[in-house]
Amino acid sequence: MILLKFKTREDKVNGYYFLALKGTVRSLPNDIFEVNDYMLGFLKDENIGFEVIERTAFDEAEKIRNTPAIVIQ
Repeated sequence: MILLKFKTREDKVNGYYFLALKGTVRSLPNDIFEVNDYMLGFLKDENIGFEVIERTAFDEAEKIRNTPAIVIQ
């Protein structure tokens, strides 16, 4: 799975619609989307602008956001 962000609002609307019809897409916080690798070719064919996001940067943010609850004794 690849993380991506669309370049414009129009790309986001068209890209999300296209991905929802053609395959699997997962919407994440901050307008980041997770798609199967092969979907990138389809987005390029449709001239939908996007950039691939590095997973390491996203994983670090996810660790901070999903910290475990503190147990009070």
